[in-house]
Amino acid sequence: MYSENRPKYESQQKLIIVIDKIFFNTLNKRNYLIKDSASNREQIISCDLKLSIYIKNRAKVTKGGFNFILKEMWDWRPFFSIDNRLLPKITINLLKSEYNSEKSNH
Repeated sequence: MYSENRPKYESQQKLIIVIDKIFFNTLNKRNYLIKDSASNREQIISCDLKLSIYIKNRAKVTKGGFNFILKEMWDWRPFFSIDNRLLPKITINLLKSEYNSEKSNH
């Protein structure tokens, strides 16, 4: 059985810890910036791009890939629209399914 903090290779355990730490630091900064989203648009987009990269990198080194990343990484969505090619595949799929469910409810 996989665990969410288990790396593909034992030598990557420290890398997972670092990725998680900078992910949460960036997420906290982004959430703070969102309080005044109108004047912080570029900074929020910058944080979202970084978060996207951290999620992709976490999946690359996690045993089991995207299936075993942290819940907060699964729950993350960009605040402003970002080109899908820059997003992790799980986020793209979740955004599509959310869009389709909203569309079918109307």
